[in-house]
Parts: sequence; C-alpha cells; structure tokens
Amino acid sequence: MDSTNPSFSPPISSEGGHLPSGRRIRDFILGLNDGMVTLISFLGGLTGSSLSRSSILYAGIMTAIAGSISMGAGGYLASRSQNDIFKREIEREKWEIEHIPDTEREEVRHLFVSFGLSPEEANSVTERITSNPIAWHRFMVREELGIHEETIENPLSGSLVLGGSFLIGAIPPILPYFLLDMIGTAFTWSLIFSSLTLAVAGGIKSRLSNEPPSKGAGEMLLLGGMAGVSGLFIGTLLPRILSLLH
Repeated sequence: MDSTNPSFSPPISSEGGHLPSGRRIRDFILGLNDGMVTLISFLGGLTGSSLSRSSILYAGIMTAIAGSISMGAGGYLASRSQNDIFKREIEREKWEIEHIPDTEREEVRHLFVSFGLSPEEANSVTERITSNPIAWHRFMVREELGIHEETIENPLSGSLVLGGSFLIGAIPPILPYFLLDMIGTAFTWSLIFSSLTLAVAGGIKSRLSNEPPSKGAGEMLLLGGMAGVSGLFIGTLLPRILSLLH
C-alpha cells in the first residue's frame, strides 16, 4: 500500500489494545487494597471495643458488602461520566473539522511544529493529514484531546472489577474471625493474613509498572499497618472518651 497517497489512512496501532487489560489490573489492585485497608481499620476499631466476636463478624461482613457495592457504583458513575465527556469532545472535534476547517488545519500545523518539525515539513504533513477527514479527525482526537477512541472503557465491567476486588480484599482481614474465638487473636491473624496479601498485591503492582516488587510491597504494607493500628487505637480510645463525657 502506498503511504504517499493522500487518501492513505494508517491502521490503528494495536498498542491501544493493551490498555484496557492494564486498566482492569489497576482497578483490581485498587479495589483489593481498599477492601483490605477498610476492613483492617474497621475491625481494628471494633476489636478494641467491648463488642462480641459475633457482633464484630456481622459488622465486618456488612461493611464488606456495603463497601463493595459503593466501590462498584462509584466506579460505574465515574466511568460513565468520563466516557460522556470523551464522546462529547470527540463529536465537537468532528463538528469543528466540518464547520471551521481552516482553524482546525492551523491547529494541526501548530501541533507538528511543536513536535519539532520545521514550518515547511509541518505544512507538508498537515496537507496530507487534512486531505483525509477520517485520519484528520483521529489525529485531532488523539493528539489535541489526548483521547484514544478504542480505549474508552466499559463502565459495567470496570464497576464489577472494582466491586469484586474490594470484596476479595475484605476476605483476609475477616477470615480469622470465622475461625478463632478469641477476638484479640483473631485480629492478630487478621493483620498477618492481610499483610501477606498486601505484600503480594503490592509486589505484583510494582512488577506491572516495572518497579522493584519490594517497593510496592513495602508501600502497601505500611498503609495497611497504619490503618489497622489507627483503627485499633480509635476503637479503644473513643469509647473511653465518650464514657467520660457521660
């Protein structure tokens, strides 16, 4: 195929196809981390209170379910809102090409100059791209708006990943409360299970971003540990403060 033909439209790069799966992994790690940190903090607070094990277990399960629904709904609404904005901008760019082509053509030329091309080279490439409306629109959407049309995500699948991963992340902290009668021992094992899971998830996250696995493991361990200790401290201290006020 002759790439010098003005009507030539280059194929869409397959690299964009890698982004949705990468985004799903990002959402999974995000939901998993939020689920664990939320439950560690919550169970830590309840463990320091005078509630029974069954009450803590019930409250933890309800928190996990509510958090999962909230996470999924929030992800769905955020994704829908983002997609609506992207689609509106894409349509606006199409309208501008059709109704104010001279202005849009000048924008293309300026973009190529900003890429480092000389004015003569920018003029030549601009003429080639703007001779093909489809290529012109695709170029403006990607280079001016920074939007890749083929990577606009599915809100439903994103919400399911976020909500489901939150629920999965809630399992390690709450599991010991099913297995052990002693609340203090259950919380200790909750921290151990959660720490191991956070370390593994953090290592995977860093691995995917080409960073040392120890960096992500350490970051997520620090965050989870701080949340658990803070929750336990608040759960122990707050009831005493409230009792003094009464």
